[in-house]
Amino acid sequence: MEIIMETNKLKRAWIWFWYNDITRMCIFLGLPVVPVVVLTGLAFGPGEYLRTVAVLTYVLFFVWALIDNDYSNLRKIGMNEYRKKI
Repeated sequence: MEIIMETNKLKRAWIWFWYNDITRMCIFLGLPVVPVVVLTGLAFGPGEYLRTVAVLTYVLFFVWALIDNDYSNLRKIGMNEYRKKI
């Protein structure tokens, strides 16, 4: 099976970002929830609904991280699964 190298700079940047262990730890710790809740609170005002927004955001990011967990995509940007250059 031949790996096709990604040439789009935005896709390359996304692959580098998404399959980074620090990004994954931030998602599991819930850090993306903070800006979503703050922006939602500023746009629609404070309320009890923000707890639901926070939980829903966390679950969606967590599930996304579990589903899109194919580290072999790093080969498209010239790295192996351990983030070492090929």
